[in-house]
Amino acid sequence: MPFLPEYGEEALFTGDVLRLPENYDLGPGSPPVDLMVFEPLDEECGLGLVVVSGYKAGLVYALLPVESLKGGSRSICMDWLKREWNRWFCYAFADEMKIIDFGKTRVFSWDKREIVEIA
Repeated sequence: MPFLPEYGEEALFTGDVLRLPENYDLGPGSPPVDLMVFEPLDEECGLGLVVVSGYKAGLVYALLPVESLKGGSRSICMDWLKREWNRWFCYAFADEMKIIDFGKTRVFSWDKREIVEIA
């Protein structure tokens, strides 16, 4: 599970998971939160991100704009994500805006995840 700056792919696809280093609701020092890329079935927007861990699991984090799509495909362009990160991955904390650390965010590709039984 590489960090975003080391991720070798040009796009994120439906089912890929971003593991943010902290929970955007709880602030610094909180446990990580996972967002999964999903298809909102709306041609007027790009793909979306849904929360899949923590107490907001199941809620939509964001619907991204059409400009986020890679070359007209239904995938999130990594160049767009890097360029727009500070706009889409920030939150209010202690009366200031905090940007989620791009360099500490991990990617779990849908085709490289394993389901492991926890004993």
